[in-house]
Amino acid sequence: MYDDIPVPRARLLSLLVAVACGGLSATAAADPTITLLAQYALNGATPADALPEGSLFTSPTGADFYMNKADGASSVFFHTYGFTGGSTYFGARASGEGADFYARTSSLYTGTYTNDTGSVMLLNFSFNVDGGEVALWGEGVGTANTRLQIRRNGVVVSQGDTLVTQTASGVTCSENDIGALGAWASCGAADANYVYGAGGAYSVDMGLVGIGETITIDYDIVSMVSGQYLSGAVSSGNCYGGYGGYGLVEVPYTQCVSYNGIARSGDPFNGAQPFDTADFALTATAVSLPEPGSLALLGAAGGGWWLSRRRKARPATD
Repeated sequence: MYDDIPVPRARLLSLLVAVACGGLSATAAADPTITLLAQYALNGATPADALPEGSLFTSPTGADFYMNKADGASSVFFHTYGFTGGSTYFGARASGEGADFYARTSSLYTGTYTNDTGSVMLLNFSFNVDGGEVALWGEGVGTANTRLQIRRNGVVVSQGDTLVTQTASGVTCSENDIGALGAWASCGAADANYVYGAGGAYSVDMGLVGIGETITIDYDIVSMVSGQYLSGAVSSGNCYGGYGGYGLVEVPYTQCVSYNGIARSGDPFNGAQPFDTADFALTATAVSLPEPGSLALLGAAGGGWWLSRRRKARPATD
């Protein structure tokens, strides 16, 4: 099996983006960037960078990565993309099948916000998430995982993390959720091998931003599958039914003697279902703080209360 191997994340694209920022000055939110990443390994090989081997389409507002790779009885499929501006599509899909496969991909949105107002601001990050799935099928051992995560200055603010693991003793489904994104997917049972991720609108409270403070906002979707087939004759066919080519819809799943998995949020190859625009938006609202005189009064009152508590707690002496 392959572990989820951390690799240096190369900045592939710097995209000029117009982010909707209600209540912000024009310079408060810097243009975000999109970074794509993909790795794969087949039949025990060392994981390799998939991007040079796949098809990478770029435009002034984003990029789309597509790859279908096979080696003998094993194969992987990627479709990962990030678009901003007019059509804000955002998603990551990795799937694999056969004797021995590993695929990991991600799409990362990174932006900054500077509070150049005269007030402390409460910042909100809103966006749409596409539907998706996390699943394993067949006789084998493997892992399928989709994680949606938002960070403020590297600290996790919200997360939807769904993991399906299959061992020789059975299947387990688990979640590691934080905040609003935890609603994206839910294990129907502790031994569920298939989990559906619900698309929809999400709103994440990024907390207070002080006057003159700059924060970094990272939002990524990471999808990973790995597996090894254990029994029976490995099919040379495609358990998914396959894709006729880039731009065609997915053929329905077909039964075969093999092992396969999928992890995704988004991907237009999702049974011909339309995918939603992400509509990234930052909204800042001024927070009213007590006047300095009121703060001093509160401080004096608090100090008096503390002294009175100390006197009451002091033991009597002769």
